[in-house]
Amino acid sequence: MIYKLKVFVLLLLLPAAIFGQSKSEKKGDKALLKGDYQEAIVQFKNSKDKSASVARKIAACYFVLGNYEASERFYNSIQEKEKIAADLLQLSQMQLANDNFAAAVLFAERAGELGADPNEVQVQLATVRKWMEFRSTNQQLQMNPIELQPKGKCLGIFLSPEEIVYSETGTGKLKSAKNYKLQVATHEKLVFSSPQAFAAKLEPKTDIGAICIAPDGNVMYYTRWFYRRGKQQMEIAIAEKEKGEWKSKESLAFCSRKYSCCYPFLSSDGETMYFSSDKEGGYGGMDLYVSKKEGDKWTEPQNLGKRVNTAKNEIYPRMLSDEQLWFSSDGRGGYGELDLFFTSKNEDGTWTPAINPGEPFNSAFSDYAIQDVPEVGVQLLVSDREDNGLRDKIYWIKKEAQERIQLFVKDASTNELITNVHCSVLKALDKESISVEDKGMTDGGFSFQLPVSVLDQGILYEIHLKKSGYEDRVVEYYPSTQKKRVEVKLDPINKLPKFSFASELLPIAYPRQKISFQNIYFEKNEADFSEVAQKIMDRLSRFWKEFPELGIKINAHTDAKGSSEKNLDISLQKAEKAKQYLVSKGVEVSAIEVGAWGEAFVLNACTAEEECSEEQHQENRRIELIFVL
Repeated sequence: MIYKLKVFVLLLLLPAAIFGQSKSEKKGDKALLKGDYQEAIVQFKNSKDKSASVARKIAACYFVLGNYEASERFYNSIQEKEKIAADLLQLSQMQLANDNFAAAVLFAERAGELGADPNEVQVQLATVRKWMEFRSTNQQLQMNPIELQPKGKCLGIFLSPEEIVYSETGTGKLKSAKNYKLQVATHEKLVFSSPQAFAAKLEPKTDIGAICIAPDGNVMYYTRWFYRRGKQQMEIAIAEKEKGEWKSKESLAFCSRKYSCCYPFLSSDGETMYFSSDKEGGYGGMDLYVSKKEGDKWTEPQNLGKRVNTAKNEIYPRMLSDEQLWFSSDGRGGYGELDLFFTSKNEDGTWTPAINPGEPFNSAFSDYAIQDVPEVGVQLLVSDREDNGLRDKIYWIKKEAQERIQLFVKDASTNELITNVHCSVLKALDKESISVEDKGMTDGGFSFQLPVSVLDQGILYEIHLKKSGYEDRVVEYYPSTQKKRVEVKLDPINKLPKFSFASELLPIAYPRQKISFQNIYFEKNEADFSEVAQKIMDRLSRFWKEFPELGIKINAHTDAKGSSEKNLDISLQKAEKAKQYLVSKGVEVSAIEVGAWGEAFVLNACTAEEECSEEQHQENRRIELIFVL
């Protein structure tokens, strides 16, 4: 799947002094300050200076423009020794937005090694975990349009236990200056009545929408659109119900002619308002703000901060019943124009980094104005994903009922359960990966969940099984109401060498090359590992604790000096010693497999017959640390 990546905080790239810069770089800096990123790229590329700082500026410009492939290419063009922590954190964010969680963690850890703020690194690692957890627990969701729909474009919805209020443009070209009008329909568990005009006499010549109503039902806050000096602006106005009619009052005191305020949302007690504004002092575009009600007045709005807001637009804030704040943004990694994100408050009042919930919440178009209906376990949102963005529709999303499928893996010769098997399940048609419960890896049992709707529908799934010492197997599985327990037998491989590479190893992309993890080197007669080697294994152990479902393969090699039998023994000792070190750092013994190869796989031509330098022999005295996915 292809994602669009957009910058959420523009890096402070411009140098404090410009002495020594070429004319092109100076022009590039000026264009960067003006926000003309295409021109900045042209000027920076024309610069004779091909330093890391120029490459970094080009990468950041491409990032803002959404050309993430070019951005990643320029970040990776910076030599390893010249990379800074900010580069690696940015690369981590790119990998996260592409659902490459392992690489996102590795980049974040490397940023920590280069001096990144430890708190920032931990926040990034926690974000990766939360992102994975949400995707894992929300894999099977149903999404469909509701029966009631706006006739054209929509400025959002407001849902109460009895009613839904939404805006619509209607059909055809409107003759009046008012393009948007409000509609209301009653509902019982999302079964809707026919829509009626809502607050029809409220500002009959002004576009209004994106409303919220106070808990008592007598005060409404709404967004009104108007043009001032040829520029469209928005403000949040108040209406009160008098004798059954909505009467317009003044706008909120914090609104101004100098900036826009829009898309208000009230907390369930009516005492807190979230909204969007492009007032000065923000991070760029529309930012999210919060204001508290004190008596009859609202406090000075507070910006929600850089973990929520970006250099572009954050709009339509909605606090759902689980106390998660959802909003739409076009300024961070996503699927299309406006994507939905959510965040929650920490105990200290700060906000957690925003999480993209993925599909089906988000699409290649705009998705926004989410609200939940906890009574029926459903969420509503507005999207223009159909009709190429020409029309908005209201959709409901809910978790589909699931059926758990149990899988047991046995040895074909002994009929005994096999432990530590690598199991994956794919939907055969589109290769969609199905989450597998890994608790059974130690006792031979697995389980995964499928939607009830796929039972007896003839949909094919593939169960892929891999285990060192056994032949790989792919099992075709058609789920049915009768077949919820599956037994699979693996055939052992005869005459395996004592140590062998596991054919099922899938190396991690880090960043563009297929690598294991990292090699460590040792002197032939060295009793203990060097400080450098220990740091590498420390980092591996920390990564494994983040993802304990991974296995670890240790392959030890020696140079070709001396007898082959002695070298094989040395490699086995080194492999076991590395295993003991990782176990001492908290890695489970069952997660580690060792391989000893002696001089069988030298990396150069330094065999026993060749005369080589000590440095060349040193290249071969290595331990390969590999993750098994």
